[in-house]
Amino acid sequence: MYNPSSNKAGEFISHEEIMETLAYAEANKNNEELIDKIIGKAKLKKGLNHREASVLLACEIPEKTAEIYELARQIKEDFYGNRIVMFAPLYLSNYCVNGCVYCPYHLKNKHIARKKLTQEEIRREVIALQDMGHKRLALETGEDPVNIPELSKEEKIRLMETRLKDAVRREEYEEAAKLRDEIRALKEERQNG
Repeated sequence: MYNPSSNKAGEFISHEEIMETLAYAEANKNNEELIDKIIGKAKLKKGLNHREASVLLACEIPEKTAEIYELARQIKEDFYGNRIVMFAPLYLSNYCVNGCVYCPYHLKNKHIARKKLTQEEIRREVIALQDMGHKRLALETGEDPVNIPELSKEEKIRLMETRLKDAVRREEYEEAAKLRDEIRALKEERQNG
């Protein structure tokens, strides 16, 4: 059953939903009224759902396509300025219990050596990335409740302090939801307390 808020790949990645979304985009690629409505929502910069985005991507009306490109350029410039923003990946663990074929971490991939970093290895990697000039990190892991690096609350705070103290401006989280949610809660706790 399709559930976009689930943490289980088999629930938020649905073949049926993908096919229905592609059909919806195909059916509405020339629906000017709907496209205008979606463009209006995009101008608010609050995000689009996957079906709305698929309609804009499939749009075949040249004037609307030009409007979409201009709006995308403006939103990108509003968020990031006239620059390209890059995130340095920091791979905390490549263990995973899922079978997502697009990802090299998937459970059935027997061709990679599995590794999870210790707190000390994470600290060294953060410092090395900073020394190379990186200011934005993308924390990466597979999804595995047993083999994701278990960091205590104090270790997470220390890692955050290391990043902040050494001027890492932003982190993006691609790791399992549990770790992402814990780090977000710690950030909120630090901001409020």
